[in-house]
Amino acid sequence: MNEQQLIELWGEDLYNVFADHIDENGWLTSEWQNIIEAEIKRFDEDFNDNPLYKDTYGRMYNVDFEESEDGTLIRPKQ
Repeated sequence: MNEQQLIELWGEDLYNVFADHIDENGWLTSEWQNIIEAEIKRFDEDFNDNPLYKDTYGRMYNVDFEESEDGTLIRPKQ
């Protein structure tokens, strides 16, 4: 898949968060929560919730995924 196809598969917002972790076939590790925790701050400097953190979790929980045969990778169903 090219970058545009990956964006269409994942949606622009999720692709922007996970782009470095999605392979050329659109697969992402099923441990995606660790990526969010490592790359998106939960709170800003004033200890306010970071909307990107919350929105990314919400979007991921609302996507219908298919799993790889070994269960270690996921991608949105096409």
